[in-house]
Amino acid sequence: MTTDSRPALRRALVQGWPVLLVLALGAALTMILAQRAAEAERQIVQSSFEQEARSRILFVGELIQDQLRELDAMRRFITLESELTRHEFETLSRLSDRIEMTVSWTENVPASQMTLYRERMAYEYHHRFRLRLPESVEDLSSGDIRRHFPITYQKTNVPGANLVGMDVSYLPSRVRAFEQAMTTGKAVMIGGIRTLDDPDDESGIVVFAPVFNEGAVKDVTDRHYGNLRGFIGLGLRLSALARLVSSAYSDSPGIALSFEEFASNSPAATLDHSEDHHHDLGLTFSRDINLADGSVLIRAEPTNPSQWQPRPTALLVVITGLGATLLCAGYLAMALLGRARAEANVKRRTEELQQALKALSESEARWQFALDGSGDGVWDWRMPENEVYFSEGWKTMLGYTPDEIGQSLSEWSDRIHPEDLGSCQKALDAHFKGLTDYYESMHRLRCKDGTYKWILDRGKVIEWHGQDRPARMIGTHSDISHVKQTELELREANAYLSGIFSSAEDVAIIVARPDGKIALFNRGAEHLLGYRAAEVVGRMTPLAFHDPGEVADWGERLTQYTGKPVAGFRVFQVGVEEGVHRSERWTFVRKDGERRKVQLTLSKIFDESGQDLGYLGVAIDMTEYLRAMEALEQNDHLLQDLTTNVPGVIYQYLSRPDGTASFPYVSDGIWDVFEITAEEAHQDATNALRRIHIDDAATVQASIDRSRTNLVPWICEFRVVLPQHGIRWLRGESTPRRAEDGSTYWHGYISDITQMKMLEFQLREQATMDPLTGAFNRRHLETHWQREMARFRRQGMAFAMIMLDIDHFKGVNDSHGHNVGDEVLVRLGRLLRHEVRSTDVVYRLGGEEFLILCEDTDLEGACRLAELLRDQLRQHPMPFPERVTASFGVVEVDLDEPMPEAFKRLDELLYLAKANGRDQVVSAPMEPVL
Repeated sequence: MTTDSRPALRRALVQGWPVLLVLALGAALTMILAQRAAEAERQIVQSSFEQEARSRILFVGELIQDQLRELDAMRRFITLESELTRHEFETLSRLSDRIEMTVSWTENVPASQMTLYRERMAYEYHHRFRLRLPESVEDLSSGDIRRHFPITYQKTNVPGANLVGMDVSYLPSRVRAFEQAMTTGKAVMIGGIRTLDDPDDESGIVVFAPVFNEGAVKDVTDRHYGNLRGFIGLGLRLSALARLVSSAYSDSPGIALSFEEFASNSPAATLDHSEDHHHDLGLTFSRDINLADGSVLIRAEPTNPSQWQPRPTALLVVITGLGATLLCAGYLAMALLGRARAEANVKRRTEELQQALKALSESEARWQFALDGSGDGVWDWRMPENEVYFSEGWKTMLGYTPDEIGQSLSEWSDRIHPEDLGSCQKALDAHFKGLTDYYESMHRLRCKDGTYKWILDRGKVIEWHGQDRPARMIGTHSDISHVKQTELELREANAYLSGIFSSAEDVAIIVARPDGKIALFNRGAEHLLGYRAAEVVGRMTPLAFHDPGEVADWGERLTQYTGKPVAGFRVFQVGVEEGVHRSERWTFVRKDGERRKVQLTLSKIFDESGQDLGYLGVAIDMTEYLRAMEALEQNDHLLQDLTTNVPGVIYQYLSRPDGTASFPYVSDGIWDVFEITAEEAHQDATNALRRIHIDDAATVQASIDRSRTNLVPWICEFRVVLPQHGIRWLRGESTPRRAEDGSTYWHGYISDITQMKMLEFQLREQATMDPLTGAFNRRHLETHWQREMARFRRQGMAFAMIMLDIDHFKGVNDSHGHNVGDEVLVRLGRLLRHEVRSTDVVYRLGGEEFLILCEDTDLEGACRLAELLRDQLRQHPMPFPERVTASFGVVEVDLDEPMPEAFKRLDELLYLAKANGRDQVVSAPMEPVL
């Protein structure tokens, strides 16, 4: 380097240092912005992944919880029913149409009762029932099985699954679960097992819910096999859930789910129901879902890394930043004025990036709040712009698609029911003024179809302009229509109960609060005691009506029994709690001083939470009955002469302390009632008792034991099986009396009430059945219509109706006679019931007109069924050579459509079928054939 070039280099360095400085600073700033942009993109990917994973997990959780609620509803229904039939089980069972699953009823059958169980199943399944060992899903138990758990009923959508008759008492894991469910009284889950309906799949989970006899379980000591009826079981496979989620979200980015079950009766099991999708992306999301007494941990991971890669924003920032830096350096090299312009450009770009990051952060925060805090419809109201963001859930709740609702406040206010608009505005004003911490309102919103839904609207102002001007408010909408419907049903039930109490004039019903004050005094009590309800409710205690001497005597007995002083109203409380006199004979003193003997039954009243509400007393006036019994004893000889022509048998029954029994006295009617002689009855009472039907024997013996123990009248209706006359219905009434040696005598009568019972059964059947064809009548249809419409409204599944009328039926009667016409109707009714599904209902509306109500069926399906029935009727044999045809009308019922409107449409379609030549199915209006 020459001496002259050195000053030039030095000068260039001195003058060009701003360019180098700009290049260095620009590169550094570009790297910082690129790093922030990359971090922001990673956060967006993480948030999107969590949102997608959460929606899948919530989908699985809702599906499982829906089935658990159905399972619990079945458990409560079966608890209230004394017997469960196969038809009731299949009607109650609701299977998901989205996943393979099985619902089963497993009975608790002691080994000693297996013969009776097999006989009942043979009758239930028409001798097609077979008791068998379960599939080898685990090692079977060996040894003596003292208690069996056969699967009695099932309802499944698993292809080829048939569990009926499998005895799961040989499966140790199921037996342990049964014992835990019986002990806790709650549902129990078994996870990570092979289910009986699909033994090759090891991802099964089974939930068992115990069912006890109604009212038998008061506390934990009552939870034992003696009170246990069986278990409602729900079985499904997690692998099927994983496939369902994958199919339901096939259009979304790929996410794999894995499950880990935790159950109190089995160790934790991890089941990965996907292929190897583990990638080093740092993306994962998990959540616990409670399932009976355990839980399922669902973990989500991405399957395709390319779908979750962050956008190359950092690269674009690097390219843009370096380009701007070079441009600024060039401008600076050309002129110092370019530096100021370049700095201004960099500042502007920086502000734009910061605003974009801020907007992105606000959007993320809003969605995060909506998803975590509501679970229902979400709205975001910005007051200055008067714009409202409505979430997709908010729109679909009212039946709209996302693009049918705008962002105007009127989208909400115009849909509020006019009667509720004032209360909504009042609640908003109170929140804006700071009088309430949160805005909350229950009102009705109009749906797309014109109906209204009850909505629980909640929200809170999160931004203010100054101290008194709201700027932004966020809230949620929850559909509470089902809650309102429940409230209406409860009010109706209370009204019915009040009407029953008021109409029971022959029975005195008195309810007392825990402090003894009377809370309810029905008409029967007014009639029995001579007081008006207004005189006693809230003013008197039951002591005002009782003989003071009897109350004092019972007080002394209870004092000796409990070891504590008992007097006054405590006599009734302690007697009920100790079970000493829950049903006893007392003396009531009327308002006018007359004394009446009553049979008084006392019990405690509890609410659903077990809170003590008071005491219920039901009294029956026994005065006249006791007087009659006294007259009967005084005129024994006269009675002997009169009983010869009295229908039934008058008797004296003796039960001795050693367990033997006999009839010291019976009238000659003993042969008509039991088909045994008086001598046989005198020798041993078992000669008559063995005639009692096996299904009624335990009930009759229990009623006799109760009457002997408590010395209360014996009243019972039961069946006997006679050698000559077969099964007959009897009614017996008698009054017990204790002898000095401890024996108990009953004096009463037993009469044959078979004709009355047959008439009762016939009247029940005639109320809802057509006696000729065996089909249901219009009265049953009116009740079933309301139930079917409620199911349509609740589940959104339509139903259809088919009306048919026999062609030229008058000609059949005229040509062959009415007896042949009746036979045609009988055969048609039998054909319809045989060809339709078990869930469909056949009605005879009158004459030759029939109706079929098809559950869960649209118009197309109903038309196919009508064509099938039409073809079957043409080929069905009749009592004459001619072929019988019918005309059909088919409609699909609209939601909330009145029954008369639907029948009007059916009549019009049936008229068109007749007018166009008969023997055809019409489902829509057509031009008549000329």
